[in-house]
Amino acid sequence: MLRRLLPIVLLLASCAPTPQTPVALEATHVAPAVATFAFAQSVEPRTLDPGIITDTHSGFLARNMFEGLLAWDPAAEEPVAAAAESWTVSPDGLTWTFHLRPDALWSNGDPVTANDFVLAWRRVLDPDGGSDYAPLLYPILGAEALHRGDAVDAEGLGVGSLDRHTLVVRLARPTPWFGAIVAHNVAAPVNGEVLKRHGGDWTRPSKIVVNGPFVLTEWTPEGLVLTRNPRYHSAADVKIGRVIAHIVPDPNKVLQMYEDGDLQWTGHSSAMLPLDRMAELAARPDAHQHARLGTAWYSLNTQDEALSNPLVRQALLLALDRQELAARLGPSVAVATGFVPPGIPGYQPPPPQAPDPLRARKLLLQAGYSTAEPFPRLEIAVDNRAMHRAAAAWMAATWKEQLGIEAGVYERDWPAHSEAVSDGAYQVGRGGWVADFPDPATFLELMHSDNPLNSPGWSEPTYDALVDEAAATTDPASRMRLLSQAERLLLDRAPLLPLFHFTSFSLLKPYVGGFEDNALNIHLLKYLSLGTTGGPGISRGD
Repeated sequence: MLRRLLPIVLLLASCAPTPQTPVALEATHVAPAVATFAFAQSVEPRTLDPGIITDTHSGFLARNMFEGLLAWDPAAEEPVAAAAESWTVSPDGLTWTFHLRPDALWSNGDPVTANDFVLAWRRVLDPDGGSDYAPLLYPILGAEALHRGDAVDAEGLGVGSLDRHTLVVRLARPTPWFGAIVAHNVAAPVNGEVLKRHGGDWTRPSKIVVNGPFVLTEWTPEGLVLTRNPRYHSAADVKIGRVIAHIVPDPNKVLQMYEDGDLQWTGHSSAMLPLDRMAELAARPDAHQHARLGTAWYSLNTQDEALSNPLVRQALLLALDRQELAARLGPSVAVATGFVPPGIPGYQPPPPQAPDPLRARKLLLQAGYSTAEPFPRLEIAVDNRAMHRAAAAWMAATWKEQLGIEAGVYERDWPAHSEAVSDGAYQVGRGGWVADFPDPATFLELMHSDNPLNSPGWSEPTYDALVDEAAATTDPASRMRLLSQAERLLLDRAPLLPLFHFTSFSLLKPYVGGFEDNALNIHLLKYLSLGTTGGPGISRGD
């Protein structure tokens, strides 16, 4: 059925025969013949379990450690063979048959088998498993019923193995983008024996086992170290010997580390660089900037009494001049006039919403608020990264100026903030989404009332019906029209306030090869290489 397709994912491993000695995270000048690629990210991974990751920070690492049946090509334009060496699709589009590579191994030497995928997918769909990403697998026959607890027998799931190297998947309806789903970390295999042996502790460096190009050898609050997996089926093609993910929350420090040569890349998040230097940095020859299929928004907790009225939510949205915000934030963002970002082939979004403070004030009056009966103070919850703090402060000031509404900004570190929003413990909370593949459903299904990622807690039967009908519609044009109607209704009811679309912006050393900008912002490190003519951290023995 395809609901709530999430942003990108996860894991790491290390069970090599001879454990490697931990290295200092500060050092990127390593022993000769070991090409090291260092980058920054602002937060530690919340988890490295590929089946339950829901954030891009963890997901970026996981994609480079766990390999699904398919993986994205260097430009993230189409899924290509990965753990599966080939696959076929039946004429009716309902049966996908994957033929696994016979030389695919886990990092501990175990063979990767079709049953590893069966186990992993059943685990994700277990209603007690806690995977918010489970709806990504709903196109599979029986998946939704299993996840909702309507089916107690996992044998009814349309996934099975013909033999050790052949996986057959039956779908509930044709899903042309199913290849993108199996390239997502939620569909990565897991090693059942490792899960059984280590339980919830299985993702730590001394225990984790992976099947991708890199294994996890160190994880501290300062960063993570990955090394090339010698048992990866295409290890000879992987040019990077070691990867260091530095955890650096301060954008100014990230820039300084890059200038000093301690980083080859400033990272996959635009928020990693100083806001006040963006215009200057954008003019540099090592700057990489491109449109990204992602949207940043603020959820309005519709279960909160003050925000339960759609007139109030619409007023809060119409008071905001998002063009002004984009000008403040610089080249790392693009103005959002809707929920679904532009650039999706075949999709015609509803007309853009222009700011209208006068109408916003009238809507507040209709909702029963006035000078005599003022709107109660709001609390804006935000994670404490510079770009998001700036957006929250601007929003609070705008509401004060245009609507007379007082709003305070409450900052927490990213893991605590994310957990609070997920639990509904907020009034106005920062959120966002990056597409798993170029289709409006990856955004619009998030707000379906039964989606666990529906952080506003919003429920609208008409909206659900439109999204459900679109999921069951095979005609592409009709499907897109239904999704556009759903977005129009979403913007009218305003359970969330789209603020800007993400623009990927980073600095990359010119001697790094194989890096291709793309709208999904997916970068598999197995495609990268480092030049041999200079640059810190590329194994010159200095």
